[in-house]
Amino acid sequence: MEILLRTALAPCLVLLVSVVARRSGPRLGGLLLGVPMTSVPFAMLVWLDAGSGAAARAARGLAAAQLAVACFCLAYGRLATALRPARALAVALTATAVAAVAAATCPNVWLTAVGALALTCAGLATWPPPPPAGRPVSRRARPGREIGTRMAVSAVTVPLAMTAARVLGPFAAGVLAAFPVLLAVMAPATHRATGPQAAAVMMRAALTVVPGTLTFLLLLSAAL
Repeated sequence: MEILLRTALAPCLVLLVSVVARRSGPRLGGLLLGVPMTSVPFAMLVWLDAGSGAAARAARGLAAAQLAVACFCLAYGRLATALRPARALAVALTATAVAAVAAATCPNVWLTAVGALALTCAGLATWPPPPPAGRPVSRRARPGREIGTRMAVSAVTVPLAMTAARVLGPFAAGVLAAFPVLLAVMAPATHRATGPQAAAVMMRAALTVVPGTLTFLLLLSAAL
């Protein structure tokens, strides 16, 4: 079971989101990406390896990192319609890295949580309305190699976070584990395949999940 959690869950999630986003639209794909399906296995593995105290600290790190998740969603969603996928991804990852460092160094996780909530609410309130419906964007075929690459990238997320937990401590590892790797894989792929507006819709949907994910992780930390 532990090996399965370490290696299989994140790639399966990427495959699921790829199929759902193609068949049901980017909004549902973004909502699925926002659900903490990789954070929970990481917290479970920390609990199995080091006990409930370390798992609670990891959960607090995961909660603090929602500031970085919100930054990524907001940055890429706003830039998708103005920049090419590679440039939008580079700017979004830079903003996310700055937010992740701030989350990892802030001594009060509640302050970080308030910042994440404020950023999320402000981003959603000021999100530009979608453009008028026009000619639909043609969908390019998604080769299996591209989906395989996404799955391979996501497969290393939990194992690397577990290694970081032993080196950096559970809180910092929790921040790293919640780094939006899956979003960084799916956003440019959706951008290239179905257009910038679809990528923006996916990022907005993922942003709406941040408050629920943050609440869940804080409650998980308290329970542990």
